[in-house]
Amino acid sequence: MLMEPITALDRLLEEADESLSAGAHAVWVWEIPGFYQDTAGHTAAKRLMEVDVKTAYTTALAYRLTGTSAYADTARAVLMDWAAVNREIAGADGPLVSAYLGVGLIRAAEWIKGYPGWSMAEQRVFTDWLTVVCLPLWDGIPLRNNWWNWSLYAQLALFRFMEEPERFAGEVTAFKEQLEASLSIEGFIPEETQRGRHSLWYHYFALAPATAAAKLILDATGEDLFRWVTPGGKSLQTALELFFHYGGGHLQDWPFDPEPIFPASLSGGTWPLDLFEAMSKIYGKADYERFVAPHRPVTGGINQNTGFYHSYAWVYPELQFGE
Repeated sequence: MLMEPITALDRLLEEADESLSAGAHAVWVWEIPGFYQDTAGHTAAKRLMEVDVKTAYTTALAYRLTGTSAYADTARAVLMDWAAVNREIAGADGPLVSAYLGVGLIRAAEWIKGYPGWSMAEQRVFTDWLTVVCLPLWDGIPLRNNWWNWSLYAQLALFRFMEEPERFAGEVTAFKEQLEASLSIEGFIPEETQRGRHSLWYHYFALAPATAAAKLILDATGEDLFRWVTPGGKSLQTALELFFHYGGGHLQDWPFDPEPIFPASLSGGTWPLDLFEAMSKIYGKADYERFVAPHRPVTGGINQNTGFYHSYAWVYPELQFGE
């Protein structure tokens, strides 16, 4: 008897069920040292939220897809724990990590927003935490590399959740400015080309939140920035096609390092499959589909140091479509 293939929904529900008893780990001051200055301290601090975002995200998404209240209750408990306990985010990498993990909490909040067990008063406590503790850090990021892409994505997600269209529109304008400023005509990201062996990874790490932001904008307003060309002739589509050229089979030609870091073997839990699973839905390109298909179900990029999802642009990308 042939076994039915495991689907993305099957894998999500497995993770959501495992998360039902995971608890939460919020702290009053969450301090994240710089990764390159204190790798061990950075990893240990980040793990506190990594496990909680995985719990909230997987259970909230499972609730959206199944309507099972136990999932929503678990997600709500994690969101409220961080909202009630955390009062400061510190450390050199605090702004960045709180954006690329915290946006996972906001996405979880979207999926349980209509759950009767999560009151409007509690939702206000949650958004107060985000706007008082997190938003100033995100908005104050001075860098215009991948850090700003993550900031814009997190802010767009927050303002959509808060139903504040004027503030959302402001971030759409900022996002368009970022595409103009951060991309080259060819599709490279000059700020990330200087990273040596890490330069290809950082192109992925900038494009993932940029594309997730474009998806939020598309869903919220209908404006398609996936195919938009800036006044200076730059585009997200060109950047993705260029990145795919190298990551999809021409690593040896990467012009910024002879041996760029790239997964030794691809699987549903390695970058950049999460990005191109999502982009295969957006663009319908046969090359993207062929690249991703042998490795489905695609879950998301796993942090090899901790075993949890590294960031929350495209975790369970297939299940984010049709919203």
